[in-house]
Amino acid sequence: FTFTGIYTFESLIKILATGFCLNEFTFLRDPWNWLDFTVIVMAYVGAFSDLGSVSVLRTFRVLRALKTISVVPGLKIIVGALIQSVKKLADVMILTVFCLSVFALIGLQLFKGNLRQKCIRNT
Repeated sequence: FTFTGIYTFESLIKILATGFCLNEFTFLRDPWNWLDFTVIVMAYVGAFSDLGSVSVLRTFRVLRALKTISVVPGLKIIVGALIQSVKKLADVMILTVFCLSVFALIGLQLFKGNLRQKCIRNT
């Protein structure tokens, strides 16, 4: 509860300084603040509701660690670079999956039916 209170105080200061969502440079215009807001809301939902054992809320507890990324500016730059590189690698991954699928189909056609009439020891 201590960290949730600290995060709430920090977010309230940001909201009072910049506004919530209507203008150009307000709190919810920054995606890092979306993460902060989601983590805070889910922390309060998990704390004050009877849904504490729901696995979805446990998943959002992991996002609390991501909250520290928005605090340290150097980590923000590193994570931003990683996200951009993953976007660039998407084309490479699509090509890799396509090639693996082609080789899997070739292997399936080559070895189809070769293991019939063979003795296999059941263990």
